[in-house]
Amino acid sequence: DDRRRTACISSQVGCAMGCTFCATGQMGFRRDLSEAEIFEQAARFSSELRARGERLSNVVFMGMGEPFRNYDAVVGAARRIMDELGIGARHVTVSTVGLAPQIRRFAEEGLEVGLAISLHEADDVARSAIMPVNRRHDLDELIGACHYYY
Repeated sequence: DDRRRTACISSQVGCAMGCTFCATGQMGFRRDLSEAEIFEQAARFSSELRARGERLSNVVFMGMGEPFRNYDAVVGAARRIMDELGIGARHVTVSTVGLAPQIRRFAEEGLEVGLAISLHEADDVARSAIMPVNRRHDLDELIGACHYYY
């Protein structure tokens, strides 16, 4: 029995990135969630698990929204998740469509959390067709930012 319990949390209501395959992207952007709203998602799930004698083991920022478009709130929530819920950095992952400058900035935070990239296509022409972000930050720039992070 796999005892891992993972909370998939959102950073925004809707999303402005416009990826053609994503239902959240099709609904458009409504607003950023506050640091407290982001943290509360993980805190409530953790509380529900504790009531059942289980423990929250992982948190992934892979819900609604692009985490790096709500940078400060996401970083603050990640710090709180690690500090207040006792989730280790290696058990927290932030997923992004590939905002290369923010990946580099995130590296400077020194959080040592995981970084996941929503790649979906491995060449610039195909990726740009379904992910508008690739027109601003192509794969070479994204790969460079990932190397910088790791």
